[in-house]
Amino acid sequence: MSWFRLRPTFDIEIELPRQSVIEQLQKLQNEATDKRLFMMFGEYGELHLPTSEHRLWSPHLSFYVGEVNHHTVVHGRFAPRVDIWTIVWIAYLVLLFSAFFGAVLGISQWTLGELPWGLWIAGVSMVFWLSLFVIAHVGQQLSSDQMHLLQNRLKELLASITNQRT
Repeated sequence: MSWFRLRPTFDIEIELPRQSVIEQLQKLQNEATDKRLFMMFGEYGELHLPTSEHRLWSPHLSFYVGEVNHHTVVHGRFAPRVDIWTIVWIAYLVLLFSAFFGAVLGISQWTLGELPWGLWIAGVSMVFWLSLFVIAHVGQQLSSDQMHLLQNRLKELLASITNQRT
């Protein structure tokens, strides 16, 4: 997993028609014992970890069954659980909002010849934003074992589809 990539992605090419892959994945999802761990919504699907295995930065894997140059490709993307992802993005937005308005305030103060203390707000906000960015990457690295587990589960599902067809 690359250090500067939040939400890592990957592609898996399959030698079956796209619609057939979607139908077979839907069939596997219908046969699954715990439907919360594997969900299909048309051409889009998700793999989740059991609640007992959740850690703060535990990911889920979303994937899309698409077609590129007449070949079926499953495009997978990892992301934190929705509750964590929401908190992270709210924090990003609050910090960027604070940095922007702190910079506007500081520049206004500076042009008026006053002490530009608003620039301190902008600077501190950016330091916290960068800290959150680094923390997110550290969390991603700490959950790399779970990302590999989810990716292997997807590969197993796809292998079972291709084995059924041969």
